Amino acid sequence: MRLNLLGVGNAPLLSVTVKTLSDAGIINISQLCRTLRVKRSTFLSKVASVGIEKAILHYVTKLKEAS
Repeated sequence: MRLNLLGVGNAPLLSVTVKTLSDAGIINISQLCRTLRVKRSTFLSKVASVGIEKAILHYVTKLKEAS
C-alpha cells in the first residue's frame, strides 16, 4: 500500500510504501482501529490473513454499510 501525504495544491509532502505492519511505523494502528470501530486484535488477525490494504478496505466497507 502506498501512503501519500499531500500539501497545498496537491504537492506531495511525504510518500511511503507499506508492505507489512512492521513497515508501518508511520501508521498509528490503535487510532486506525478506533476510527474503523474494530478491536485491535481483530484488525491484526485480518491483516495477517489478507494484508493491510485489504483489511482496511474491508473495515471501511463495513463501516459504510453500518451508516
